[in-house]
Amino acid sequence: MVAVNDNSRRGHPEDFQLLHYGHLHLFRHAWALSRLVADLSGLGYVVAEVDVTSCDGTDSLRDAVIGAVDEWPGDYGRGSWPGFNDGPMDYLLDAERPLVVLVQNGLDHVRGKHEVSVLTLLDLLASIARWHLLFGRRLICLIETDDIEFDIGVLGGERPGWSRHEFRLVHRAGERLPPWITP
Repeated sequence: MVAVNDNSRRGHPEDFQLLHYGHLHLFRHAWALSRLVADLSGLGYVVAEVDVTSCDGTDSLRDAVIGAVDEWPGDYGRGSWPGFNDGPMDYLLDAERPLVVLVQNGLDHVRGKHEVSVLTLLDLLASIARWHLLFGRRLICLIETDDIEFDIGVLGGERPGWSRHEFRLVHRAGERLPPWITP
């Protein structure tokens, strides 16, 4: 099964550019996020936004992700990370919703207090995204951060990287916009 077909999509669209480097991608500025979301929405991706800034622990972090996903059943996966892992496997992506972008805002704020929980969440999402890719479904996770040199190491077998709109430090620092971004 071909996951990305160049012939029907005319070249290398945004999802190919992102997935080429993994499933977890960082962004800092609203212009980068709006550009990514617009490009991916145009390719048929469903966008689920998770705001975790007010999360005060592991349970509320899981609840924030669960609340952002339509059709997630009741209390399924709320009590533990292994239970939560089953939820994205079964309900985040499926045959009717094969393309999903999960935008995560505020992970910096929660990471300071609950780093293990944040790293566990991202590790699970990277692994789940890779599993879904085997079936032709695509999950792209966009992670907001204010830290222009953000580095959390390897998660789920991959190292989160910056989106191509903020790949250069001058773009993340706000010193200059990439030439293809119009304010």
